[in-house]
Amino acid sequence: MSLDKVVEEILRKGEERRREIIRLGEKERDEHVSSADKRIAEHREKALKHNKAVIEQMEQQELSGAELESKKTLLAAQRQAMESLKADALRDLVNYPADKRKKMYAKLAAKAKKELGDCFVYSNKDDKPLLPLTSGMTYGGAVDCVGGVIFESKDRSVRLDYRFESLLDETWNKNIQAIYKKLFG
Repeated sequence: MSLDKVVEEILRKGEERRREIIRLGEKERDEHVSSADKRIAEHREKALKHNKAVIEQMEQQELSGAELESKKTLLAAQRQAMESLKADALRDLVNYPADKRKKMYAKLAAKAKKELGDCFVYSNKDDKPLLPLTSGMTYGGAVDCVGGVIFESKDRSVRLDYRFESLLDETWNKNIQAIYKKLFG
């Protein structure tokens, strides 16, 4: 074999070896790139799931907060409506005609006379002329109220409070659920 053929053979084998090394390098590079792509895809998927969970949690918190605020607003409006209704009822009692109030006071006085016997009677100053002071009943003075009467035993141990405010509060408290259902049910 001539020297040229030996050199040619060495170059050919060198070229084959170079191609093999390049092919192996490219294959290894492709495997690393593929592995990196898989890790990136996994990290991306985890990040997306985490972000989705965080967003859902934030949405739920915002929704819960909005619902709570809505309920607070609704309750405040309902409370205002109830207070307004109660104030209207008290205003209606204050404007109750004098002749009807006089009859009502007479019935209350008869009831108080049975329960207390001799007693003191209190009212606001405007209602004093409407009071039917029967025998044994003494006017005890004016009290701060919008209307109605208070009867008190002579020994001051028992009081019957028939002021409009007290009667309304008692009736209101007994029937508040029914009133609420009628208004908002």
